[in-house]
Amino acid sequence: MLSLYSLQWVVDEMSSSVTSKHRKQLDSGKVDLVVKNARLLLESGLVLGGIGVTNGRFSVIAADEHLPDAEIVIDADNKILMPGLIDAHAHIDDPTMQSHESFSSGSRAAAGGGITTFIDMPLTNQVDTVSIVDERIMTGESNSVVDFAFNAGMMNAQNISNIPSLVEKGVTAFKAFTCAPYEANTGVITKCLSEVSEVGGQVTIHSEDQGILDEFQKEMDGEWDAPISHSLARPNIAEQLAIRQNISIAAQTGGHLHIAHVTTREGMSEIERGKMHGVMVTTEVCPHHLVFNRDEMNRLGPKSKMNPPLRSKQDRAALWSALLRGMIDITVSDHAPCPIDNKDAGKDDIREAWSGVDGIQMILRVLLSEGINKGRLSFSRLLRVGSRNPARLFGLYPKKGVIRIGSDADFVIIDPTKEEKITADMMFSKCGWTLYEGMTMMGAPQMTFVRGIKVYEGGKILVKPGHGKFQAMGSGNKPLGD
Repeated sequence: MLSLYSLQWVVDEMSSSVTSKHRKQLDSGKVDLVVKNARLLLESGLVLGGIGVTNGRFSVIAADEHLPDAEIVIDADNKILMPGLIDAHAHIDDPTMQSHESFSSGSRAAAGGGITTFIDMPLTNQVDTVSIVDERIMTGESNSVVDFAFNAGMMNAQNISNIPSLVEKGVTAFKAFTCAPYEANTGVITKCLSEVSEVGGQVTIHSEDQGILDEFQKEMDGEWDAPISHSLARPNIAEQLAIRQNISIAAQTGGHLHIAHVTTREGMSEIERGKMHGVMVTTEVCPHHLVFNRDEMNRLGPKSKMNPPLRSKQDRAALWSALLRGMIDITVSDHAPCPIDNKDAGKDDIREAWSGVDGIQMILRVLLSEGINKGRLSFSRLLRVGSRNPARLFGLYPKKGVIRIGSDADFVIIDPTKEEKITADMMFSKCGWTLYEGMTMMGAPQMTFVRGIKVYEGGKILVKPGHGKFQAMGSGNKPLGD
């Protein structure tokens, strides 16, 4: 715990980055919101104190006795106040898949999970031109309750030339696959990584080797009645080989490679090796891969089908280890639920079930319950993987992802000791079910604020659709540090 003197030093350091224009606003004396009696999770650690918000940005960070008067004062009751989480991989709104999720329902789920910004990922429709991005911005700003940005994709030989114009628009992250249904060959991936190395973007790659998948799926003929067959047909080596090849390409091109949803210990070994050799490679992990394992698939049924699939207990342990050690850079949801009928279609043949699960409302709950409260994660690492690192990697820092003077007042107040039984009724997702049904978790968001406005409290959304705003990503990669 830092002393008041230390806290004031931290505040002074943070204040140095405020622009002169915003300094005038902050010095005007007008404070819209004060939160007192909090444990602030800053980049320097946990400190006692509170914050003030002016015009949607942090304007005060101080001990309680130094907080100013404000129109609204909230007592945090000694709970933790941390930057809002950023979910950099969520399938929220696809124009032709509105029965799965939408900006309205998906952003409500985000707010209920302490997510203040999500980066929408293409699902089945291409997002690869400026005109498409403009349309998506209009839809999002009319319907979302939290802020958002976009991943572009799916990348192919025809749309590589669009990368510079998309970067100029504020979309600097590009999605590609090494497997079906959007498989890009090594030439496409090489060109994409080469192009982003010139314009300061990154390429996120779903890394599974299609040849391995083809051969192992042939061996499963007649065995598809059990859900675990889906995992057995996508072995660890498929991920390992694809990651190894992508890292090799990144090393040659100098491009920023981001490995989507790592799931295996072999895959993590390849990523760690790449990092040690100076390759610009980062990665992410999903809550479902941290909670469940493939031995539970037959019990969970078709709801447990996703790509990449659930892995072994040993793989799950390796992911937690990598997360704690800083080898996994960020946490994401890969939120991709569907109507329950699309899952039930696989009750006799798992191949017929939709591949995707809920998750955006569960990231923070999983990190608190299965991480912090089980000794697998520290609060400083929670701050990094949930907020700071995704903001840095996706060009949103320091506007997002940090409690700092002049940064957007996106924050969540959490109670790390609150017990909560997870039910479908508490979920805001349109799908109406959750893979986590019936689990009792410890630790939950209590209030979520986006640009100083409370958007969620006590299981209720408090703002109308349209509060969320598009956030343009900056170009250029920033080192994460520790």
